Amino acid sequence: MASVKRKWQIFPGRNKFCCDGRIIMAQQTGIFYFTVGLIVVTSVLFFVFDCPFLALNLTPAIPAVGGLLFIFVMSALFHTSFTDPGIIPRATVEEAVYTEKQIEVPNSGNGPRLRPPPRTKEITVNGVTVKLKYCFTCKIFRPPRASHCSICDNCVERFDHHCPWVGNCVGRRNYRYFYLFIISLAFLCVFIFSCVIAHLVIFMKNENATFMASVQRKPASVIEGVICFFSVWSILGLAGFHTYLTTSNQTTNEDIKGSFTARRGEPNFNPYGYGNFCLNCLAVLCGPVQPSLIDRRGVVTSEYLTITQGRPGDIQAASRTYGTVYTAQPTNGLVSPRAGSEGPVGTHGANGGVVVGGGVGASVVPGTIPVMGGGAIGTENSTSTGSLKKKSVSSQSVNGHVWNYRVAPALELRASWYFEPHYYYHYHHLV
Repeated sequence: MASVKRKWQIFPGRNKFCCDGRIIMAQQTGIFYFTVGLIVVTSVLFFVFDCPFLALNLTPAIPAVGGLLFIFVMSALFHTSFTDPGIIPRATVEEAVYTEKQIEVPNSGNGPRLRPPPRTKEITVNGVTVKLKYCFTCKIFRPPRASHCSICDNCVERFDHHCPWVGNCVGRRNYRYFYLFIISLAFLCVFIFSCVIAHLVIFMKNENATFMASVQRKPASVIEGVICFFSVWSILGLAGFHTYLTTSNQTTNEDIKGSFTARRGEPNFNPYGYGNFCLNCLAVLCGPVQPSLIDRRGVVTSEYLTITQGRPGDIQAASRTYGTVYTAQPTNGLVSPRAGSEGPVGTHGANGGVVVGGGVGASVVPGTIPVMGGGAIGTENSTSTGSLKKKSVSSQSVNGHVWNYRVAPALELRASWYFEPHYYYHYHHLV
């Protein structure tokens, strides 16, 4: 019986997969195992040598509190390490060719010549101009706040940084777990260090011994204290730094680059912030976790290989309909059409849905989804007929929040909502 090949087995990024693709990590995980070992060894020494003494001479609540902190720390660490951080799928051959054909230029009358697309496109977010950079590896215009991780070789949404201590990138989908990990680890270090000091002081008092005699008779407690003492300062600093980032709704990448630093007398303004630290914390830590964009456990088919790895000449000949990326304000759970961009006219969707008009005020046929420009696309997957012609532009703005940083063929259509302060954008992509 032939084995079934999964998509994670041919995933182009430099990642390590376990449990049939359910767990995704960076390839270099040695420091992650060191992190796990250090936490486990220190905690085991604490539970074996300190907890019995402190439970008997101080309070029985110490082992319970220590156990809860340890479980919380390990749970947050594994969630951070084993979760897809928000990897953006790479463009298919057809998508890459279409992006390049948007800027065809004459070549001395010898026909069109393909050239790499411009490195940036400009959009406006809450009155602030944001540049979308083109990734030559993934062949897409990266969404706002996304960046390409050179270690994992993937574009990651709301990229914060690559953390070797957790063995994964930190991005949109696992940042909250990373933040909870460093906060809880700071509490655990302070807790163990305080208990070690209490253990030595109580032992000195009960045994009427000197400090050096107590250290010699309690070597395990000394090891715990030394580890926690040298670790707690960096952990507390990291926890404080990420608390600042969370309350201001920034990322480490943005803070290091000074993305929102005032320049030439211009005011410092973060277009993604909510205006106060409470709402920023709620948005970052309590918002819904978006579904993964990579179908890593999907079955690899010949059609999938043709779409993602086929020759450009084979795919260019196929008729296609392209989805769009747009922003919209939700109204009673529905998405209202947005004005300012031409919708593909006469494009067929699933369930008989057809784009019947483009531009402002275009009508939508039942059984379709409204798209930017007042058009519509089918609600289900379909192989579309008809063609699409779009203007080559490097900047699009509708009501301050519209861009078209990536186009995707409606061969396997998925729709996902991403929440950002004061605006939404809809992303059709091909898995």
